[in-house]
Amino acid sequence: MNTRREHVAPKVNLKPSVDKILAAVTYVIALGETRRVDVTQYDILKTCFLADRAHLNKYGRPITFDNYYAMRAGPVPSLTYDFLKEKSAKLAQYKIESLPWTRTPGSGGRFHYSLPNTGSIDDMLSPSDKAALSDAFTTIKSLSFPQIRKLTHDDPAYEEAWREEGEQQAFLMSLGMLFDAPDFEEAEALEFQSKTR
Repeated sequence: MNTRREHVAPKVNLKPSVDKILAAVTYVIALGETRRVDVTQYDILKTCFLADRAHLNKYGRPITFDNYYAMRAGPVPSLTYDFLKEKSAKLAQYKIESLPWTRTPGSGGRFHYSLPNTGSIDDMLSPSDKAALSDAFTTIKSLSFPQIRKLTHDDPAYEEAWREEGEQQAFLMSLGMLFDAPDFEEAEALEFQSKTR
């Protein structure tokens, strides 16, 4: 008997806003420095997810236009993840010679981010972008790991996309499912908008 749940929510592929991704990550790192708290890759990825989702629902658009994938550790913004991992192929693809932050290895294989170059933040991020990122970062830093895991893994878009079986480690999440009331037409409109801006 096949018990695999079918995944039928329509998916779109956004054209990520590279400048906004870099600015968003830099802003989160700067928030950490201002608040004197450590900022890890996990903090940044989960902050971006909560912020993009909140901004999408409040203002009708995400901040970064990154594509989210369901991975074992939860929702992951794909290009943001590549930049945080300093993947040379992606940096070359987008002609990025240096990233506006410093990445240093920590204990347990974790990386920590500091020394943000904040020069382009105000040009790239709107006040609502910054507010959503700040609120999301506050949420992430106030919760325990199990609480963050539950919050992100219980998201309907994540639940719809994630599959346990098979070799594949990442599954594209449905942008339409990230709306509080799923909206696949608006997701298609955002896909078009991302590719024509």
